[in-house]
Amino acid sequence: MQRLIAFFQPLWLALGLLTTLPMGRLIATPVSAADSGRSVLCYPVVGLLIGTVLASAAAALQGVDAVLGAALVIALWVLMTGALHLDGLADCVDALFAGHGRADPARTLAVMKDPAAGPMAVVALVLLLALKSAALIALWPQLGPVLLVVPLIARAAATLLMATTRYRRREGLASALALNLSRRDAGVVTAITVVLTLAFAGAACGLAVSLAALAVGLFWRGLWQRRIGGYTGDVVGALIELVETVALVVAALAMAAWA
Repeated sequence: MQRLIAFFQPLWLALGLLTTLPMGRLIATPVSAADSGRSVLCYPVVGLLIGTVLASAAAALQGVDAVLGAALVIALWVLMTGALHLDGLADCVDALFAGHGRADPARTLAVMKDPAAGPMAVVALVLLLALKSAALIALWPQLGPVLLVVPLIARAAATLLMATTRYRRREGLASALALNLSRRDAGVVTAITVVLTLAFAGAACGLAVSLAALAVGLFWRGLWQRRIGGYTGDVVGALIELVETVALVVAALAMAAWA
C-alpha cells in the first residue's frame, strides 16, 4: 500500500494544491524535487476529476431551472477549488492596473503579493463569474461534455505555461514546481489532453475549446512576459480561470451557431 501511495505522490500533490480535498495524509514528507515537478504534469488529471464532478452535478440538476442549476454548479466549482484561481486573477488584475500600463516588474510583483483586492479586481471577478454563469445557462440542456473538458483543458494550459516560461520569484508556491518540470513531458501531456477533449466533447466543439485555450494561453503568456519577464503562481491561477471562462463562452456560441 505504501508503494502505491508513493507512486501516486505527484497526483496527491496536485490534488492538494488545486482542490480543497484533504490530501494531507496521503502526501509523504519530505516531498522530493522530482515529485514536485511531476505534480504539474498531473494538473490535467485534476481538471478531469473536477470536470467529472461538475458534469455529474449538472446531470443531477437537469430537472431544475437553468439559472438555479448554473448557480449551484458555479458554487460547487468555487468550493472544489477553494477560490485559489480566483484569488490569482484578482491579484493579476490589481497588478496590471497598479502601474497604469507601465512595465515595472518590481512594482507589479509587489502588488501581486498584497492580499487586498482593488476595485478593478472585484469588477473582474464579478464579470468572470457572470460570464461563466451565462455560458452554463446557455449550454444547460447539453452541458455535460463541455463541463467535462473545460477544467481539463484549462489545467493543461497551466502546465504548458509553467513548462515554457520563466518563473519570476525566488520563493513562492510554484518555485519548486518550476525547477523540476520537464518541457517534453508537458508537451506530451498537452497533446493527450487535446485528444481527450476532442473525444469527450466531439470534434467540432472540442476543436473550438482547444483553440480558445491556445489563444488565451498565448495572449496571457505574452502579456506577462512583457510585464515581468515570466510568470508567478497568480499568473497560473488566473490563466486557469480565463481559459475556463473563454472556453465556456466559445462552446456556448458554437452550440448556438450550429443549432
